[in-house]
Amino acid sequence: MAIKRRDVYLSGPPGSGKSTLVARAVELAVNLGCRVAGFYAPEVRGRTGERIGFDIVDVSSGRSWCLARKGVPGTVRVGSYTVCTDQASEAAGVLRGLIGSADYIVLDEIGPMELKVPELRQLILEILGLNKPVTGVVHRKLKTSHPNIYAIIARRGLILWVTRENRESIGKRYLQLVEAIAVEACTGKGG
Repeated sequence: MAIKRRDVYLSGPPGSGKSTLVARAVELAVNLGCRVAGFYAPEVRGRTGERIGFDIVDVSSGRSWCLARKGVPGTVRVGSYTVCTDQASEAAGVLRGLIGSADYIVLDEIGPMELKVPELRQLILEILGLNKPVTGVVHRKLKTSHPNIYAIIARRGLILWVTRENRESIGKRYLQLVEAIAVEACTGKGG
């Protein structure tokens, strides 16, 4: 069965398991022979376990850069975080060099911090303009904060809402969709 929409995304409240599911999707795609490129944006925790920021991590190499931190000087802010524009711009440049050879692209997450960095925003828009499948996380407020980008994402793919309560059923559906897309895009066995 051919896949009409080649992208599948997760959205939902913090702590619902979105990034964990995306990491499982990356593993699944790699195991199916896909060359995967893109990034994760994991939380960074302080010594006592409090969240102090976010990083950008290259899914293929594990290399990381600062995306945002609490308590550091800077002019670009999202809530209580200062966006690390220089490091995030460097990350965008490195990632741009990897997407051309990828079969499957991961964007975790498309959210306000990522979109505050012009180079990262441009990279996300370029990826959304490619004819390659994408999976990842769409920030729960993206529809109202960046309606034009949300509209592109919604046209390209399916956005599944995940919560702690529906994580098991939505996660199963999400991974089934990722598998079907990966088989078609990466192994040539779809149809």
